[in-house]
Amino acid sequence: MRACRVMLLRSQQVGLIKQVNPTQVYSHRGSTQQTCCWFAAFDIIKEDKVYQRYFTLYDRRIRFPSSKERPAEEHDFDVIGHPQASFHFSAVFPFHPATDKAPAEVTILKEFCQGPNQMMYSLPAGSFDAQRHGDYAGCARAELWEEAQLEGGEWVDLLGVGHPGIAEVKWCANRFTPFLCIAPHAAATAGKQDAEEFIEIHRMSIASLREVMRSGNMLLPSVTTAFMAVEELQRRGFSV
Repeated sequence: MRACRVMLLRSQQVGLIKQVNPTQVYSHRGSTQQTCCWFAAFDIIKEDKVYQRYFTLYDRRIRFPSSKERPAEEHDFDVIGHPQASFHFSAVFPFHPATDKAPAEVTILKEFCQGPNQMMYSLPAGSFDAQRHGDYAGCARAELWEEAQLEGGEWVDLLGVGHPGIAEVKWCANRFTPFLCIAPHAAATAGKQDAEEFIEIHRMSIASLREVMRSGNMLLPSVTTAFMAVEELQRRGFSV
């Protein structure tokens, strides 16, 4: 197999350059496979902050490398991200195993989403705060408590230690880490949602969840997290 280059994860805003092994695919099962996965980052020629409120908009110039088909070129792009969150957030799949009285269920949310300007389904998720959360798992636990009023349970990092996170969308610098929480329980004290959040908490069967995932009314990071969580639950022998 032809080796691929080491990817440089660049974040000029926080002064971070991290090298990732290009021959590893990080697995939520804690193992790795020797498969070509990561690609080299393109050179950032310049980056200017254009606007900042909750998110920040950057004017980024990128140099495309030369190839047989085209010479090296430079192009400008609009890139958004959340530098206050170190360009990272966590999402969690709260799974309730089947009992004698009830089938297996998942807690999901319906929340107002300002882009489409409507209520959409999602999983508990939120921005990483290094001082408050400590790590991405701490972020996921906080969001589970605040948004779904749940805590405890068995926690599984669905990407594996050292993974840089899944890119949110093509034009965004943010990444996210998905988690599975098995058998959380009702929180002893109610979590406090952010003032701008408008959230409903629901529990549904896995069959109903699959319908929601196919409906187009669920946010993409939540769809990805749900897919990976169900796969891990099946691997562990749960009937889902």
